[in-house]
Amino acid sequence: MNGDTVPQFNDLSSLKQRRDEIKSQIDELQQSLKIVNNSLKDMFEETAQMQLAQQGKDFGQTTINTGNHKVTIDFKKRVDWDQEKLIEILNRIDPDTARHYATVKYSIGETKYNNAPPEIQSALSEARTVYLQGVTVNIEDRDTN
Repeated sequence: MNGDTVPQFNDLSSLKQRRDEIKSQIDELQQSLKIVNNSLKDMFEETAQMQLAQQGKDFGQTTINTGNHKVTIDFKKRVDWDQEKLIEILNRIDPDTARHYATVKYSIGETKYNNAPPEIQSALSEARTVYLQGVTVNIEDRDTN
Protein backbone atom coordinates (compact mmCIF):
# COMPACT_ATOMS: atom_id res chain seq x y z
CA MET A 1 0.00 0.00 0.00
CA ASN A 2 1.10 3.57 -0.52
CA GLY A 3 0.28 4.88 2.95
CA ASP A 4 -3.39 5.56 2.19
CA THR A 5 -5.59 4.53 5.02
CA VAL A 6 -8.38 2.22 4.04
CA PRO A 7 -11.66 3.27 5.62
CA GLN A 8 -13.62 0.76 7.61
CA PHE A 9 -16.23 -1.01 5.50
CA ASN A 10 -18.97 -0.01 7.92
CA ASP A 11 -18.08 3.69 7.67
CA LEU A 12 -20.17 4.62 4.64
CA SER A 13 -19.28 8.33 4.69
CA SER A 14 -15.56 7.55 4.61
CA LEU A 15 -16.03 5.00 1.84
CA LYS A 16 -18.03 7.48 -0.23
CA GLN A 17 -15.44 10.22 0.29
CA ARG A 18 -12.57 7.89 -0.68
CA ARG A 19 -14.52 6.62 -3.70
CA ASP A 20 -15.15 10.19 -4.88
CA GLU A 21 -11.45 11.03 -4.47
CA ILE A 22 -10.40 7.98 -6.47
CA LYS A 23 -12.92 8.71 -9.23
CA SER A 24 -11.58 12.26 -9.47
CA GLN A 25 -7.99 10.98 -9.67
CA ILE A 26 -8.98 8.47 -12.36
CA ASP A 27 -10.64 11.23 -14.40
CA GLU A 28 -7.53 13.41 -14.15
CA LEU A 29 -5.22 10.52 -15.04
CA GLN A 30 -7.38 9.53 -18.01
CA GLN A 31 -7.22 13.10 -19.32
CA SER A 32 -3.43 13.11 -18.90
CA LEU A 33 -3.13 9.74 -20.63
CA LYS A 34 -5.26 10.97 -23.50
CA ILE A 35 -2.93 13.96 -23.99
CA VAL A 36 0.17 11.72 -23.94
CA ASN A 37 -1.40 9.20 -26.35
CA ASN A 38 -2.41 11.99 -28.73
CA SER A 39 1.16 13.32 -28.66
CA LEU A 40 2.52 9.85 -29.49
CA LYS A 41 -0.03 9.48 -32.27
CA ASP A 42 0.96 12.86 -33.72
CA MET A 43 4.65 11.89 -33.57
CA PHE A 44 4.39 8.48 -35.24
CA GLU A 45 1.13 8.20 -37.20
CA GLU A 46 2.45 9.43 -40.53
CA THR A 47 5.54 7.18 -40.45
CA ALA A 48 3.41 4.21 -39.43
CA GLN A 49 0.97 4.83 -42.28
CA MET A 50 3.86 4.95 -44.74
CA GLN A 51 5.21 1.64 -43.39
CA LEU A 52 1.81 0.00 -43.81
CA ALA A 53 1.41 1.48 -47.29
CA GLN A 54 4.75 -0.09 -48.28
CA GLN A 55 3.20 -3.42 -47.30
CA GLY A 56 0.07 -2.63 -49.34
CA LYS A 57 -2.06 -2.17 -46.21
CA ASP A 58 -4.31 0.58 -44.88
CA PHE A 59 -4.92 -1.14 -41.55
CA GLY A 60 -2.90 -3.29 -39.21
CA GLN A 61 -0.03 -3.07 -36.79
CA THR A 62 3.44 -1.77 -37.42
CA THR A 63 6.45 -1.07 -35.24
CA ILE A 64 8.84 1.86 -35.30
CA ASN A 65 12.20 1.53 -33.57
CA THR A 66 13.49 4.86 -32.34
CA GLY A 67 16.41 5.24 -29.95
CA ASN A 68 15.87 2.92 -27.00
CA HIS A 69 12.16 2.59 -27.69
CA LYS A 70 9.97 0.39 -29.79
CA VAL A 71 6.67 2.08 -30.69
CA THR A 72 3.85 -0.11 -31.93
CA ILE A 73 0.98 1.57 -33.76
CA ASP A 74 -2.20 -0.33 -34.49
CA PHE A 75 -4.63 0.98 -37.09
CA LYS A 76 -7.76 -0.94 -36.25
CA LYS A 77 -10.51 -1.40 -38.76
CA ARG A 78 -14.24 -1.73 -38.38
CA VAL A 79 -16.27 -3.04 -41.26
CA ASP A 80 -19.89 -2.07 -41.82
CA TRP A 81 -22.01 -3.79 -44.45
CA ASP A 82 -24.89 -2.15 -46.28
CA GLN A 83 -27.58 -4.57 -45.11
CA GLU A 84 -29.98 -4.09 -48.01
CA LYS A 85 -27.28 -4.49 -50.67
CA LEU A 86 -25.82 -7.48 -48.87
CA ILE A 87 -29.18 -9.28 -48.72
CA GLU A 88 -29.70 -8.52 -52.40
CA ILE A 89 -26.29 -9.99 -53.29
CA LEU A 90 -26.69 -13.06 -51.06
CA ASN A 91 -30.11 -13.77 -52.60
CA ARG A 92 -28.49 -13.83 -56.08
CA ILE A 93 -25.83 -16.41 -55.25
CA ASP A 94 -26.13 -20.12 -54.52
CA PRO A 95 -27.84 -20.64 -51.11
CA ASP A 96 -25.09 -22.96 -49.82
CA THR A 97 -22.43 -20.43 -50.77
CA ALA A 98 -24.43 -17.62 -49.18
CA ARG A 99 -24.77 -19.63 -45.94
CA HIS A 100 -21.04 -20.26 -45.96
CA TYR A 101 -20.13 -16.57 -46.10
CA ALA A 102 -22.97 -14.84 -44.30
CA THR A 103 -23.78 -14.85 -40.61
CA VAL A 104 -27.33 -14.04 -39.62
CA LYS A 105 -28.33 -13.23 -36.08
CA TYR A 106 -31.89 -12.49 -35.12
CA SER A 107 -32.75 -10.47 -32.07
CA ILE A 108 -35.64 -8.50 -30.71
CA GLY A 109 -35.18 -5.17 -29.00
CA GLU A 110 -36.07 -5.26 -25.31
CA THR A 111 -38.54 -2.37 -25.66
CA LYS A 112 -40.39 -4.13 -28.47
CA TYR A 113 -40.45 -7.35 -26.48
CA ASN A 114 -41.80 -5.59 -23.38
CA ASN A 115 -44.47 -3.81 -25.42
CA ALA A 116 -45.56 -6.93 -27.29
CA PRO A 117 -48.98 -8.43 -26.54
CA PRO A 118 -48.88 -11.26 -23.95
CA GLU A 119 -49.39 -14.02 -26.56
CA ILE A 120 -46.42 -12.74 -28.60
CA GLN A 121 -44.28 -12.36 -25.47
CA SER A 122 -45.20 -15.90 -24.48
CA ALA A 123 -44.20 -17.30 -27.86
CA LEU A 124 -40.95 -15.31 -27.98
CA SER A 125 -39.98 -16.15 -24.41
CA GLU A 126 -39.20 -19.72 -25.48
CA ALA A 127 -36.19 -18.35 -27.35
CA ARG A 128 -35.21 -15.67 -24.81
CA THR A 129 -32.49 -15.99 -22.17
CA VAL A 130 -31.51 -13.11 -19.92
CA TYR A 131 -28.01 -12.96 -18.41
CA LEU A 132 -26.67 -10.70 -15.70
CA GLN A 133 -24.25 -8.38 -17.44
CA GLY A 134 -22.79 -6.80 -14.35
CA VAL A 135 -23.61 -4.95 -11.18
CA THR A 136 -23.08 -1.25 -10.63
CA VAL A 137 -23.00 0.41 -7.24
CA ASN A 138 -23.31 4.15 -6.82
CA ILE A 139 -23.49 6.24 -3.68
CA GLU A 140 -24.51 9.86 -3.31
CA ASP A 141 -25.12 12.22 -0.45
CA ARG A 142 -28.79 12.48 0.40
CA ASP A 143 -30.41 15.85 0.35
CA THR A 144 -31.38 16.19 3.99
CA ASN A 145 -33.57 19.27 3.47
